[in-house]
Amino acid sequence: MKIDLTGHLKLRQQLQLLKLPPAKQRRIGGLLARKVRTYSRKRLREEKGLDGKAWKERKHGHKGGRKKMLRGLSKRTRAKSTGLGGLVFFANSKTAQIAYQHQHGEPEEWTGQKAEKVYGQPDYEAPATRYQARALKKEGYKVRLPGGRKKKPTLRWITENLTLGQAGLILRKMRDDPGKSRWVIELPQRSFLGVTAWEVSELASKIFDETSGRIHSA
Repeated sequence: MKIDLTGHLKLRQQLQLLKLPPAKQRRIGGLLARKVRTYSRKRLREEKGLDGKAWKERKHGHKGGRKKMLRGLSKRTRAKSTGLGGLVFFANSKTAQIAYQHQHGEPEEWTGQKAEKVYGQPDYEAPATRYQARALKKEGYKVRLPGGRKKKPTLRWITENLTLGQAGLILRKMRDDPGKSRWVIELPQRSFLGVTAWEVSELASKIFDETSGRIHSA
């Protein structure tokens, strides 16, 4: 993401900055980029978008408590000068693609092979997950009791009595689903990269003031 400094200053200030030697301009651009990176990292930690609102939470919870979203992106952000502007980016193309999809809320296509590569080979003998338990209850899953009567089990019963593989097989049969080889996950927009117009104006003024030893404000 590119951030331009001169467009947020008065014309006289712009002209004064443009008169600076290139090395000093690059230092100002680098300072701007680092400050913008700090804003972006703060949003990642707080899980808030550029509009100041909290991100939409994951559709399904995670066993063992809530986990941070977009973990690992913060430490991978990079910043560099582009003269009187700056650039905040990801050096790794795959990371940049993931960040872009979440930043703009683009759908993400998955395959069984991709899921296995990201999450590893599933342990089909492990207990059924709460996500599977909720899905089974939603599909109307019932267990047979002594005497032939059927009833809907609790989430706890499902996770304690069914394995991940059994629950997955039952779900596919109930849904008459042979299992998808590829599927699309809709991602909600979770913006974090960059700054608002107000913030960049504040940054521009601050950076200009920090250089006031050589440049006098208009």
